[in-house]
Amino acid sequence: MLPGDRRLGGLWCSEVLEQLSDYLEGALPPDTVALVQAHVSECDRCARFGAEFAAVVAALREHQQAAPLTPDVATRLRRRLSAPA
Repeated sequence: MLPGDRRLGGLWCSEVLEQLSDYLEGALPPDTVALVQAHVSECDRCARFGAEFAAVVAALREHQQAAPLTPDVATRLRRRLSAPA
């Protein structure tokens, strides 16, 4: 559970956050979609976070189409992400 986790519309905030990517991809079954939508309609925090997350995903998709990763860039990016901070 997350701090401030609330159960609204049949799901906890943490459950909604865990399924957000699949929700945006259209990969959830209809009954789960309904639960996520019910929760978000009652939870301002999840609605706000979900909207921001969706905007970031859309921007990344747009950027990826404009500048697809070459193998060299992908390798450098993976190396950089796996390096200790």
